Amino acid sequence: MLPNVLNKVKSLNSPRGHEIAVWEYLAGEENAWLFLLGRFHGDEPEGEYLIRRLMEELRAGTAGEILYNLLLVPCLNPDGKELNTRENANKIDLNRNYPTANFSPESVNPHSGKASAGKPGSEIETQLMMALTALYEPARILSIHSDLHLVDYDGPAHDWAAEIAKLTGYKLVENVGYPCTGSFGTWAGVERQIPLVTLETPGARSDEDLARIWEEVRPALLATLSGKI
Repeated sequence: MLPNVLNKVKSLNSPRGHEIAVWEYLAGEENAWLFLLGRFHGDEPEGEYLIRRLMEELRAGTAGEILYNLLLVPCLNPDGKELNTRENANKIDLNRNYPTANFSPESVNPHSGKASAGKPGSEIETQLMMALTALYEPARILSIHSDLHLVDYDGPAHDWAAEIAKLTGYKLVENVGYPCTGSFGTWAGVERQIPLVTLETPGARSDEDLARIWEEVRPALLATLSGKI
């Protein structure tokens, strides 16, 4: 694969037959991998929007220096996107479905209420992320969610998270204040010690809001890609 080219390397069908696309941007054969993940929850469009805007810059060559090889999943939950639900087509919260030591079959979120977590690792979307993590062995993971307007982290990621918070103006927290059982952050960040930052943008209510969030987040994204933070 040629360096500095964005390529679709995997395409998986969701339970409702929608594409889950995985993209690579190769900066160098020996470079470490950075994962950029969006739309775990179908009713959170902000992460997908930000990653697709970043992909536009990668294609145009306007993203500046890229230190990492990038693996990008703009939309992990296209069924939830279609249905406008937090959960996937099987009514499972994908960010509570990982086989962690703290797994619980039911999650409780003060903002969205109770949701099923299914059985540990039961969903194909979860299995995809577990397989990609094992295959690429990422040095860092950035997972983008929305509504809480903060920066959270798991594993050895405090300093990186603090720099992202500084550049975005978002609040830095050690946890979101409620149990995140079976989360990807726990599975990858805590249990596998991969530095993982969860960027929680404000909720967007319009295209103008999405564009404003992009301007807020872009400097932190580019600084991360260049290795400056």
